[in-house]
Amino acid sequence: MSWTDLLFLHWSLDADAVRAHIPAGLELDTFDGKAWIALVPFRMTDCVFKGFGWVPTLRNFYECNVRTYVRHNDTPGVWFFSLDAQHLLPVVGGRAMWKLNYVYSRFDVDAEERRFDYALRRRKGPWTPGATRIAWTEGDPRPTATPGTLEHFLTERYWLFTQKRGRTFGGRIHHDPWPLRDATLHTLDDALIEAEGFPGIASRPPDSILASRRIDVIGEPLRNMDA
Repeated sequence: MSWTDLLFLHWSLDADAVRAHIPAGLELDTFDGKAWIALVPFRMTDCVFKGFGWVPTLRNFYECNVRTYVRHNDTPGVWFFSLDAQHLLPVVGGRAMWKLNYVYSRFDVDAEERRFDYALRRRKGPWTPGATRIAWTEGDPRPTATPGTLEHFLTERYWLFTQKRGRTFGGRIHHDPWPLRDATLHTLDDALIEAEGFPGIASRPPDSILASRRIDVIGEPLRNMDA
């Protein structure tokens, strides 16, 4: 699959405010003592699923996630608070098979000359109501992030973690280093972060704004990290 037209919006906050939301078996990962919450809208394209191949209705769809950063032993990765998706099948599959908090949402996205106007509203379901609207313009390319920098900490993550029946599972992700770009944020009206128990975060400007045009990705099946 490929992740395209992606925006990373990050806010720093006190680590204790986030640690309580992280399940046992995972350790909160911090940068300069701060935890980070991200809002990440993007488009999934050219998706092929092992065992199913190319499914026409799932080849391309919009997604948006709220996430933070964790470690399992010495392995850094991502913990997803929520993943809003445009199509129902990845929502059902992600919730049932991966135990990820996928949410079925309506999306309305316009793009013109690298300016994006991106909106979603959650459908009714077993999740907290929420909506977001984000407008941004993609800027110039940035140098490849180097280890030890904030940009590298926030983006170069090659594992996702979830929990099933009290055990921690991880999925390894393969891709080249992120081709990051600058971005200008025009509009942000978000309720997704607050829906995950972090009120007021998105009411202040993000501490980091990064964009990326496209990255090709291969994801491995989940493995039991506690085995």
